[in-house]
Amino acid sequence: MDAWVDLREPGKTDNLNDSISYVDLYNIVKEVAEGPGFELLESVAHLIATKTLQKFTRISTVRVKLMKPHVSVPGPVDCLGIEIFRFQKVDV
Repeated sequence: MDAWVDLREPGKTDNLNDSISYVDLYNIVKEVAEGPGFELLESVAHLIATKTLQKFTRISTVRVKLMKPHVSVPGPVDCLGIEIFRFQKVDV
């Protein structure tokens, strides 16, 4: 997962409270991955992105990329996957 957030303040202060902890982001991914199963990678990625944007309103954009190894397709393929972008809703 990649997250877009303005990091000027934590860059100046060197204070984790001004940033977003990688551990917190990891925990969202872990919770979704270890939770109830899904049929589609798209559903997993969407839930990760949604939970991330809901928890961290300072994140403007999130990219979730998931790969599935050992897929049942003909041909020499190591893995297949999806990549989604989701954006923080902005009230206008």
